[in-house]
Amino acid sequence: MLLINILFGLVVGFIFGFILTKTGVTKYPRVMGMLLLKDFKILKFMLTAVTSSMILFYLLGDFGLLKVVPKNLDWGKLVGGLIFGTGMGILGYCPGTMAARIGEGKKDSILALFGTAIGILIYALTIKPVKSLFLSGEINGDISILLGINRWFVIIPAAVIFISIIYFVNKKFDDNKKIF
Repeated sequence: MLLINILFGLVVGFIFGFILTKTGVTKYPRVMGMLLLKDFKILKFMLTAVTSSMILFYLLGDFGLLKVVPKNLDWGKLVGGLIFGTGMGILGYCPGTMAARIGEGKKDSILALFGTAIGILIYALTIKPVKSLFLSGEINGDISILLGINRWFVIIPAAVIFISIIYFVNKKFDDNKKIF
């Protein structure tokens, strides 16, 4: 069973990396173009992924085929997200695009991998002393539970908003123009 899980993860990882590479979201100018609001291909890619996975995961959960357990929100995730976003803005990589760039043979992505390893080491060395500080005031990560409503009253409007953004960006911006 463990070998099947590992092989499944490898196959999914290779497919994911292939899709990232083919859509061009691993390219530094594309990432910087997104962060500068000049290129929206990554935004469309991510909103498509978020919308389809949000609907699929909750449908599978409603049918009892998958257990959906939202993570709690806490200050640690906010601080970690800010650090992650800063690193992504500087290097133009997130873990998925970094792995895809390593697969493409790009040497600069090896530097990003070392930076990721250093970040993981710093986290491992500092999490115990600061964990209680960052976990104070956590709330359930499911907005529908927080609001006390059925989850589909959040999922459907969110999906409509995300699809509308994709439609608007497709109509107003050309992804094939040179941004740098």
